[in-house]
This record gives sequence, C-alpha cells and structure tokens, in this order.
Amino acid sequence: MKMVRRRKRYSGEPTPDGEEWIEWGGELISAVGFTEGGAPYGLTLPEWREEMARGEVTTGWARAKTILESALRSRAMPAASVEVGWVKHVGDGLSRVVFGAHVDVSPDPGGLRGEYVALLPNRDSRPEVHARWVREARVLHQLSGEELPFRVPELVGVFPDRLGPALVRRYLQGVPADLRAGMMPSVRPPCLLGSLAGAIHRIRVEAWPELPSGPPTRRAHGEEAMAVFDDLSGPEIRDARDWAREHLPSAQPAALLHGDLLGQNILLCPGEPPALIDWEFCRMGDPAYDLAIVTRGTRRPFQMADGLSRLLDSYEQAGGERIRPASVHFHEICLAVNWYRAAIGGEGPDPPEHALARVRGILRRAADLA
Repeated sequence: MKMVRRRKRYSGEPTPDGEEWIEWGGELISAVGFTEGGAPYGLTLPEWREEMARGEVTTGWARAKTILESALRSRAMPAASVEVGWVKHVGDGLSRVVFGAHVDVSPDPGGLRGEYVALLPNRDSRPEVHARWVREARVLHQLSGEELPFRVPELVGVFPDRLGPALVRRYLQGVPADLRAGMMPSVRPPCLLGSLAGAIHRIRVEAWPELPSGPPTRRAHGEEAMAVFDDLSGPEIRDARDWAREHLPSAQPAALLHGDLLGQNILLCPGEPPALIDWEFCRMGDPAYDLAIVTRGTRRPFQMADGLSRLLDSYEQAGGERIRPASVHFHEICLAVNWYRAAIGGEGPDPPEHALARVRGILRRAADLA
C-alpha cells in the first residue's frame, strides 16, 4: 500500500497521489505490480480508503467519517446505501474540532443527501463541557420548531465518540461576519448584532419541554456573575465590586441568550438570512449579557466611537426592550474581572496589569455616562 507521510493531528482524510495510481477499467488502482498482460493489481480507491480509515482509526478524520456514516444511516431507509465523501478539516474550537464531508444516500426520499459536519471532542475536553454540548443539541432541536429571522443548524443528533459526545449537523453556507466597521461594506455591525440579539431574546421558551440552564431572573444572573469578585482584593477591584452591586440587573424574568454572539458564530450568505451557529453557551439570563459579550468592555465597540449607543438603538428598533448602557457595563465589568482572575492565575492572553487596566477603563466610561 502507498505510504502516506506523517500529517498534522487534525488534518483531513489523505487523498491519493503518486505515480502508482493507475486508472484501469474505469477505476483508480494503487498498483503494486502488473500482470503479464499489463493489467495493474493492488487496492482500488474504495479499498484504499477503507484501509486508511482502519489504520488511522483514532485520528479526527477517521472518527468523523465513522460518525457521519452512522448518523446518516440512522436517518436513512433500512436498505439505503450511505457513502461518505472525502472528509475535510473545517476548523477548531477550544474543546472540539470540526470535520465536514458530502454524504450520498440512495435511495433518498427524505432528501438527506448533502453536506454535513461532525463536531468532535478533542483530547482536552472535559465532562462538564460535554454536558454543554448535549444541552446545545436540545436547544437546536427546540429552535428547529420556531419561526426565526435567522438560520440555525439542522441537527442530525448526538453520537458517541471515543472522547465523548459528537454532534452531527447539516453544513451551513456562509462566511463569518467581520464586526469591525467598514470591513464588510454591506454590513452595519451594530444593526446586525442588534437585530439578531433582539430576535433571540424575544423567543418564548415557556412551552419548551425543557428550559435551557440558567437562573430564573436577570437579577439572579447578575448575582451569579458577581462571584468573580470572590477572594480578590485591591482598590480597583473594590471599586468595581461596589459599582456592580449598585447596578445589579432588575428582577425581571430571564430571557433566552445565545451566550457567544461573536463574529465567527454569525455566518453571512448572499440571498440568505444570517446564520447563528455554536449554541454551546446558550442559557437563560440577562439580555444585556449577550450585548456585553460583543462589546467586551472596549472603548470603541465595532471600532466606532458611539458603537455601544448604536448597538442599543438598533436592538430597540429591532423589537428588543430598552437596555441602559449601565446594564451592559455591569456584565462588561464582571467579564473583565474574570479575565483579570485568569491573568493572575497565569492563564489568558493578557498580563494582570493589562487586564486590570480594562476594568478601570470600563468603570471610567460608566462613571462618565452617569
């Protein structure tokens, strides 16, 4: 069999190359020799792919191929043929890796044929993260029954992988949104984010068989968020804690949150509504939190001097309730203090002094607004 050079841990399925591949009788053969009549003998392409999958059974692409085939077989007719095309590495998250492939199903009365992705746990993922993915699958199932102004992934299901649960869903067309002003001429980032957040927060979840995790009220969400101050000291932390206590969210009922409304989770495709992916952090809570995830305590959200006010105006115009800037600053401060906590523990991208400077900056801007 043809040797394949060592590849990166999360590369895609190897493809045939080299002079030993001969087309004969309408198919490719990895020729290890020739008969006296000149006919090549060796593994056919399907046989070679099977052999590669057996030899690399623990690699990401081979795991994805097995899971994609099992997932589509669970949806197809009992006697249907399911063939997974070449598996490609699509991307990486903090705890999971994504592979995609075209899957052919025949016969296919249910229209299953198409592009799919498998989201696999990586070796560093933990059981508590796996539990989030199972909850994400439940949320996607519930969202599939809602009339939404945005696209969400069509979930096939959750399937066992050697490292934990794997999600299989249809591939969604689109390019990630760049939320910096002017980077995508047809996109106004505050309007895009405001309309998406408003639509999410208006979803009525009372009739869902199971609510997403999270506190029942917005104030309870805020009190939960203030746990980041525990065991921290210093004048800046004390000032931030005092300000946050004075600006706790109201006791209104919690709303459905996406939890990670960053540009990489918003896919744009001409002629289609925006798509929202990665509902891993979906929860019940304070709507202002979803906006704080976007603004992140920066002085110029979207690289605009009035980025926060534009976001809040767009959110209200899209049907969301009126949210005060202080409500967003509350969650920005809690996020920034959490990043400071990570920094003093030796984690995160910034040194502690930079993380603490961000806390000071948010407090200063909040005071200026007051």
